[in-house]
Parts: sequence; structure tokens; C-alpha cells
Amino acid sequence: MKDKVTSAIQVYGTGWCGLTYRVREYLMNARLAYEFFDIDHDKKAHEFVLATTNGQRRFPLVVVENDVMTVPTISQLQRVLDAHDIRSERAPSRRESMA
Repeated sequence: MKDKVTSAIQVYGTGWCGLTYRVREYLMNARLAYEFFDIDHDKKAHEFVLATTNGQRRFPLVVVENDVMTVPTISQLQRVLDAHDIRSERAPSRRESMA
């Protein structure tokens, strides 16, 4: 999968999975660029997930640089993003800019 990855964040899952949707929505709302791989429609992505999770279809699987998380909570995901110093590109809110 590394040959076609262009983003520091990759999300592997399905279009019908609520947990995958939650992770993608969080990243989108944070205005963080990520790549999404639908394992129902991308055979290489499906094989990557199986290889990474000991043959189990566990998703969402999120890769942040070299860190791999299976079914992360939002707080777990944010800790890894912080550890890699990946920040939102959004402008600070009024309250943040007044501080």
C-alpha cells in the first residue's frame, strides 16, 4: 500500500461502517488531509487490513505516519496526531485568538 500513499493519515474501512464514518468525520471537521481506502472495493486495501490485523476484518484501521491503530477512539487518534505534531489547518476560533 505504501506505493500509492500520499498523505500522513490513511483510514481503511467501509462506507457502511459507523465507526469508520466517525473517524472520517472527525478528521474532516478538524480539516486534516487524509486518504480513505474502502476495503469492500479495494482489494489491496483489504489485503493490507487482513495482513495488519492477523487475518481479521477489523476497521477502521488508521495509519498515522508509521503508527497503526485498529478501531481507535477519537481521543486515541488525537493523541497519535499530537505525537506526530499533526495539527488542524483551521483558523483559530474567536475565543482562541482572544486568549
